[in-house]
Amino acid sequence: MAPGHPNSLPPYRSPDVVAPESRYNAPPSFMNFEVARLKFRFLLWMLGRRMARASRDNPAFREQLEGKDLVFQLHTLDGKIARHFIVKDRQVSARRGQHAQPAFAIGFKDGATGFALMTAKNAQLAFMQGIQNKTIQIQGNPALVIWFQGLAKHLKPRKKAVEKQAA
Repeated sequence: MAPGHPNSLPPYRSPDVVAPESRYNAPPSFMNFEVARLKFRFLLWMLGRRMARASRDNPAFREQLEGKDLVFQLHTLDGKIARHFIVKDRQVSARRGQHAQPAFAIGFKDGATGFALMTAKNAQLAFMQGIQNKTIQIQGNPALVIWFQGLAKHLKPRKKAVEKQAA
């Protein structure tokens, strides 16, 4: 077949030749950033729902809320994603957007970083490394950030006990 024929194959490229826009050196696509933003936004929304439920149903969680009357915020540093959480009367509610004067705010470099750090297996280590790497910025009272991390421990799903059958 002639080279311009519609059924002809493209010219063969040797595998050792790497195109300048290969998957190894190409910048992440817009779609990856959008997916990361959506994941982080969903994570913050679910965090609000889980905290609200725990403030109704979990006595240990409610005990941690005793005497607290504050607003805190989690957001991206560019301000595109933000959610604030209101702690009042041992109840937690969440709202989208930024709050004018939160007691503390945790800002993540971007949605992908926020999602990765908040879902890390060792979240405290990930937060410390993020603060050192400057991918996380904390504004406000750092003692309240530590309180929040302790509060988040109560939100992890419980592992179901595996019932062993007698042999």
